[in-house]
Amino acid sequence: MQKTCLNCKNGFEITNDDLKFYTKIDTPLPTLCPTCRMIRRLLFRNERFLYKTKSSISGKEVLSHLSADKPYKVYDQSEWWSDKWDPMEYGFDFDFNKTFTEQFEKLLLAVPQINLQNKDNENSEFCQDTGHLKNCYLIFNGGQSEDCYYGNTLAHSKNCIDMFWCLFSELCYECVKSKNCYRSFYCINSHNLQDCILCSDCIGCKNCFGCVNLRHSEYWIFNKQYTKDEYEKFIKKFLGSNSGVEEAKKMAYDNYLKHPHRNLIIDNSENCLGNYIANSKNCIDCFDMIENSSDCRYIWDGCAKDGYDCFNAGGLNNTELLYECVSAYDANNIKFSVHIWNSSDIEYSYLCLFSSDLFGCTGLHQKKYCIFNKQFTKEKYFKQKQKIIEHMKKTGEYGEFFNPRLGCYGYNETAAQYWFPLEKEQALEKGYKWKDPEKKDYKPQAYKVPDNIKDVPDSIIKELLACKTCRKNYKILAQELKLYREFNLPIPLKCPDCRYIERKNLCNPRKLWDRNCEKCGASIKTVYSPERPEIVYCEACYLKEVY
Repeated sequence: MQKTCLNCKNGFEITNDDLKFYTKIDTPLPTLCPTCRMIRRLLFRNERFLYKTKSSISGKEVLSHLSADKPYKVYDQSEWWSDKWDPMEYGFDFDFNKTFTEQFEKLLLAVPQINLQNKDNENSEFCQDTGHLKNCYLIFNGGQSEDCYYGNTLAHSKNCIDMFWCLFSELCYECVKSKNCYRSFYCINSHNLQDCILCSDCIGCKNCFGCVNLRHSEYWIFNKQYTKDEYEKFIKKFLGSNSGVEEAKKMAYDNYLKHPHRNLIIDNSENCLGNYIANSKNCIDCFDMIENSSDCRYIWDGCAKDGYDCFNAGGLNNTELLYECVSAYDANNIKFSVHIWNSSDIEYSYLCLFSSDLFGCTGLHQKKYCIFNKQFTKEKYFKQKQKIIEHMKKTGEYGEFFNPRLGCYGYNETAAQYWFPLEKEQALEKGYKWKDPEKKDYKPQAYKVPDNIKDVPDSIIKELLACKTCRKNYKILAQELKLYREFNLPIPLKCPDCRYIERKNLCNPRKLWDRNCEKCGASIKTVYSPERPEIVYCEACYLKEVY
């Protein structure tokens, strides 16, 4: 079935499998194309910005994912979880003379929001959407890590700096889409590395520099074998100084372009299409499915079973039967909702935990049979819920994710800006909110950072540095300096935000293009657009080349 997106006016297809899923979950067919649906969800996900604001209950200064100019109430985590307030006190009856959106907006403005979504962290206050961290700083969307700094989607790691989408790693720096790595720097799309630098698509390697597509190799430089002495002599010319690292990056990129790249990274999976999918089955148009997923479509950053249209979903337990969700963890049968944890049978709700059978609720935990934060009996709950759904069908709201006006953030504060960037005028024209940057007078850098880490004094931790890209001020932590010295790597000359953008830009777009394998000529789907300079092979030709 072909449909036309009501937003961008582009055509999109609804397959027979899609129809079966929409029938199974008893929801109307989507009116927006997959891309516009994803953008609408991403508007509800702030992954990078933290602000100072004041608690609405105690007045104390707190760090928050919501800036002080937002109209929402914010409680500190300890206050939000305490018995000092009751979210049920804000409940009210649904008014069938008004839309769902205007009434849910009223509820969102009334019920306090938690300042940071962290769990069981120790000495890791400046983090967001994390759990079980110790001695970490500016980690976003991560967990089970210790002594890590400036990371996004980082888990089960220790003593790492500036990591993006990395797991089970230790003593690593500036790695992207990698796991099980030890003492490795500037590596991407690699597994099981030890003492490797600037490597791409390498597995099981030790002491390799600037290599691509290697398997279980040691003492290789730019895909050529060297002796141990030759290798160690070579890398000494580049490590330690910013000038040396920049020269090495250029040389590594030149080598990167000489070797073929796999059209899609899909491992141990059956009938899957997308990128970074592992140990899964029947996952189509999915990206960054960690593993063990099945029967999914249009899911980014997660693992699930029987789910469509989600961003950031998964958990340790079964997460299944999801539709149009953001940040649903250990959840079952969740539709049109944001931040739902350890819960089931929930629709059109925001930040509800350890609950079931909720509709149009926010801020609830350990509740059941509630609508707009008001308690019902089981029988009355289902009767009232169905009545509201019929009303929402008449207003054109049921079957659609939350209206963008319900989002707490400006477009440029959200994940939408990272994947689908817009200028302010473009965002406002589309009806999205925008957050103007807070006016700050950044101070010029008076201190000259030594090029080589060996020349950097302890006193640098007292200096105020200025990013060479955006001029934003930043500082070097004492723990950070210790690791740079241990790594023999130079002091970064860019702020954490600019470094993050550079890492993210190393990842391929979450979009598929048609190309031909440059080895056998077969038609392939790939995340490398046709105009890009990389050599792209189909899976079969790539495996023959590498193995």
